[in-house]
Order: sequence, then C-alpha cells, then structure tokens
Amino acid sequence: MEKYVSVIIPVYKDWYRLALCVNALSLQSYGYQNFEIIIVNNCPDDEVPVGFYIPQNCFVIKEAKPGSYAARNTGIKAATGEILAFTDSDCIPDSNWIRNAVTAFHNNPKYSRIAGRIKLYYTSDSLNRAELYEKVYAFNQDIYVKRDGTGVTANLFTYSNVVATVGPFNDSLMSGGDYEWSVRANKAGFGIMYGEDIVVRHPARNDMAELISKAKRVGGGQAGFAANSKKSRLQSVIKFIYDLRPPVKSLVLVISKGKDLRLMQKLNICYTRYYLTVITAYEKLKINLGRGTAQRT
Repeated sequence: MEKYVSVIIPVYKDWYRLALCVNALSLQSYGYQNFEIIIVNNCPDDEVPVGFYIPQNCFVIKEAKPGSYAARNTGIKAATGEILAFTDSDCIPDSNWIRNAVTAFHNNPKYSRIAGRIKLYYTSDSLNRAELYEKVYAFNQDIYVKRDGTGVTANLFTYSNVVATVGPFNDSLMSGGDYEWSVRANKAGFGIMYGEDIVVRHPARNDMAELISKAKRVGGGQAGFAANSKKSRLQSVIKFIYDLRPPVKSLVLVISKGKDLRLMQKLNICYTRYYLTVITAYEKLKINLGRGTAQRT
C-alpha cells in the first residue's frame, strides 16, 4: 500500500511559517523514504534563510513567474510521486496527514482526488471580527466537495496521472486556480472525496485588511474566469449588479456553524459577508472593464 508521494508547497516571502510546515512534515508517521517535499520559491531573489531546516527528503526550486499556481505547476514538473499532495506555506499538517490520505485512496479506489480538512487555529480565545468571519466561512472543504466537487490546494491530494490528463493549473490566475482545475477534473470524470481525518491546521486571518485583500484576489480570479467568456462591458455591469444581491444562501452557514455565537456576533458576520461580497464584485468589474489587474496580495 506504500505509495511514493510528492508534497508540493509554494512559498512567497513566508519562510517563518514555512519552517513550521516543514517541521510538521518531518514528523510524519509515513516513512520519510516514501515521500518528497518540493518547496517552490516564488520570489527567487528572496533566498532561503541561513539556518532554515531542510530535511533529507526535501529540496527547494525556484519559479519566477508570479502566482502560486505557476509555482505549483513547477513543483508538479519536478515531482516523481505517484500521488501529489498540495498544501501551503502557512499550513501545519497533522502527523498522519500523508498516511491517512494514502489509506483513503487505497480504501476508496473510485476516487482520484481528496480534499482534506482544514482546521483553523486562533491567536486567542476571544475572536475579533475577522476571526469570527473565518470561523464560519473559511475553508469549508466538506461543503466544497459536496456542492461543487472542488477542493482548495491548502489540503488537496490527487494522482500524478490525473494531472497529466486534466492538465496543469491555470497559471494566469492569482486566485481560484484550484477551483478552475477542479472543474476540469470533474468534467474529465475524476471523482473527489472529503477526508475528515486528513488534516492540516491553518491560522485564521485576524485582520480585516487580510480579508479585504483576499476578497480582491477572489474578484481578480473571477475576472480571469470571465475573460474566457468574452463578456461585453454592458454584460459585465449587469453581472456586477447581480453580484450585489445579498448572499442569503451562504448566510445559512452562520446558523449552522455559529451555534455557539451571540446574536450580535452573528449579525457582525452577516455584515462582513456582504461587505466583502461587494468588494469582490467591484474588483471583478474593475478588471473586466480594463481598469485594473488581478492582485497577488
């Protein structure tokens, strides 16, 4: 059952958090001889810090083209594993992360993709506005799998032959490339499952500026999708107006995931959700009208 696994991690000026990720990977219950760690430095001028711990099954390569999806594609080209595992520099994999994924593939042969659980952790027990929002809306992999057949690359496993068939990530996108790739994988007939016990920990964003930056990246990614459909300026404006509708369906999550929250906290989350929805919609419109470009951060 032992399969060789390639873990691919893009990094952009985030060596401190990457060190935590790499350390967690060095403590995997899956034998180190059965997996490799490929770090793709997406800022070649930012050299590996002196003293940075690199395990014997780990190596660092560079990709100058901006964007995490360009970096992941470079990692894929360098990978030798039958299974590809994707995570991010700010994630901390559970000690059984790889083993549980390999076991899940073995026990569920009809699936060729796994979206694992992304468990948030917080700076304190008293959550601020941004953290409350993250508690409800961040990284709901189980919902993504059930609703869209998609998963985010913070915790995603697939076979190398699936990527060979579906193709690489769209490296023109700064956001949403994992969603776009998942859509292609669905169309090609590759099934996806949710792995509850395939866990990485991820820090909750604790600053509204971070959420706003992400909302803009998402808008840029959506504009990238729209570019393929070649919508007219009028169609883009109409879509913008449509996107401004209150996200009623998604507010159901506030009820289901916020059972332990007070009423004012829930209202705060609802307001934040709509506020970020407007930012995303405006960013998408701006780029579609040629008045901006997709942001990286």
